[in-house]
Amino acid sequence: MGGPAGVSVVALGGRPEWVAASSSAWAYTVVVGAAFAVAVIWCLVYVVRQRDVLPLVMLVGGLISMGLEPAVDTLGKVWYAHDNPWVVYVGMGVPQPAFLLMGYSLFWGGAVYIASRMVGKGTSIYKVFAAVFVMDLFVEYLGVSVLGVGLYYDFSPLKFWGFPLWWAFVNAAAAVVGVWLVLTLEDRMTGWRRAVFLVTPATAFGTTHAACAWPVWLALHSDAPQWAGYVAAAYAIAMSLGLTAFVATELRAKLLPGSRVDGGEGRWRSPLAAH
Repeated sequence: MGGPAGVSVVALGGRPEWVAASSSAWAYTVVVGAAFAVAVIWCLVYVVRQRDVLPLVMLVGGLISMGLEPAVDTLGKVWYAHDNPWVVYVGMGVPQPAFLLMGYSLFWGGAVYIASRMVGKGTSIYKVFAAVFVMDLFVEYLGVSVLGVGLYYDFSPLKFWGFPLWWAFVNAAAAVVGVWLVLTLEDRMTGWRRAVFLVTPATAFGTTHAACAWPVWLALHSDAPQWAGYVAAAYAIAMSLGLTAFVATELRAKLLPGSRVDGGEGRWRSPLAAH
């Protein structure tokens, strides 16, 4: 089958469009929706009490970042059933259920904001990486392997119990990059400039996935042997760890003298503190 420019799309592989939504999909949607509602209420209260819109803007930014989901779904071979509850839209042919929209907001907006507060008070960025890695595994295995609300189809390297482990490394690195962007930009972007954080989650998510996962995507959509996929997965993991080490170095330089971001206690020093 050829596209308008004569480019074959057969390499994308057949999607499992026959898959029906799990009976647990409604329960999963309700639980994620409840968490999302609590997060929105907390952000609104924070805006009123603290006169700071940053948490709310980050939550909205997380919603916006869902626009990237169809791309990573297509490239990473992920599928969601057409009859999942409240399909918000279909992007690149992949249905995007409501639990994804709310999950993106909570994960890439809310969780990244909370992690930035923790790192600002001295928590190790490596601990953030580890926490997001574990949290991602929990969410993926619960949603995909236990409840069956999504599916990673066809071959993917390091796939264990239905989820490719390399993906958790990339997601953790994306959160780390998001924390770095928030801490770097926060004191510079005040007032109406806070609007820049509407695109911060998408920037962290998109750039990190592109930088780390592109060899895996290429392997999944080519006639390369499976061992090449494992090499690509090793690259993705190495890049994820390398990005985290880079961010740790950058953050360390912005801490008060005598403190450390890679394991010790410290307090974030504003980039404007020296001016």
